Amino acid sequence: MAPRIAVGQVVKRKAVIVKPDDTVHRVARILSKNKVGSAVVVKGDEIVGIITDRDILDKVVARGRDPKEVKVEEVMTKKPITIEDDYDISDAIDRMMEKGIRRLLVTRLGKPIGFVTAADLLAALNTYSSEEEEVSEETEVYGICELCGQYGPLYKVYIEGGEKWICESCKDSLNL
Repeated sequence: MAPRIAVGQVVKRKAVIVKPDDTVHRVARILSKNKVGSAVVVKGDEIVGIITDRDILDKVVARGRDPKEVKVEEVMTKKPITIEDDYDISDAIDRMMEKGIRRLLVTRLGKPIGFVTAADLLAALNTYSSEEEEVSEETEVYGICELCGQYGPLYKVYIEGGEKWICESCKDSLNL
């Protein structure tokens, strides 16, 4: 029996946030700068959509529309499929297959923390099903630091007898 792996443990692609009234040109630059293929569209506190590089290619570039004129809300995918970070990765795989999608937006208490792709989930399953249970120090986990609440790469530490995921600056300030 494979150990239970939470979706949040395999989030590699951080959530890049954009607004519905941003231009596609601005979003393309943000995606490029962050080296990601999709962004979460947020209005106020609510996730209203996602926009992917494919959306930009298919709905704007291929149709000869001006990326500086087209707003995100015109081409985004509304009501994206999400999964909370404490769900099992098998739930994420089921949801992807059921909806016929290639990436899932991972949330924590409804707030976007990142994306997982089918490849991420399969790689995680593969890693955990292989016999060697060695966990390399190089694994980068992204998420919200349990101490300061900042988003970024996290490190697993043991504080007061409990396990916590914290950012590098908190780790340094605690001399861990």
